[in-house]
Amino acid sequence: MPSSFEKDHRRELLILDAGPIHELVLFHAVRHFRFQSLSSDLKFILSSESYDQCSKFIGLFKRKTTSASVVCEINYWIRKTETKGQLKLWELVYDEFRNMGMDEEVVRLLQMDTNSVAKFGPVDVSLLEIAKRQSCLNPILLTIDRPLQREGQQAGLRVQLIQDLLL
Repeated sequence: MPSSFEKDHRRELLILDAGPIHELVLFHAVRHFRFQSLSSDLKFILSSESYDQCSKFIGLFKRKTTSASVVCEINYWIRKTETKGQLKLWELVYDEFRNMGMDEEVVRLLQMDTNSVAKFGPVDVSLLEIAKRQSCLNPILLTIDRPLQREGQQAGLRVQLIQDLLL
């Protein structure tokens, strides 16, 4: 939880890509629910300290949002896991969303540039579009995806890699 100073000085908006959400959920699944078969999927949040560091960063923001497309990407990942553990993984996703006060925004495919969708895919383009729409709030997009980081920065957006955050 943020201190009273942090609450008074929080940044306005954090936009989350699927990668950071995946890492947070995966860490809980492996550490607290013994989903050991998923441990090799962890790439960045490898300890309680890194989980806490990521959570503290997320807590610095008044609002957190993601794209509805990110939820579809999370669904794709969960569907590839063992059937008997899927309900627990979804419960963890719901818990993370509730704990963050996560909002979801819809970006319609027909609102996206065709060339960008072909190059980056609709999930990444939707996140960039949300960041552009909310540019007056100076949002930060949190991701694990270096091409998304580069594209966002070239568009003048603030993009943070989770792996750089956890150094």
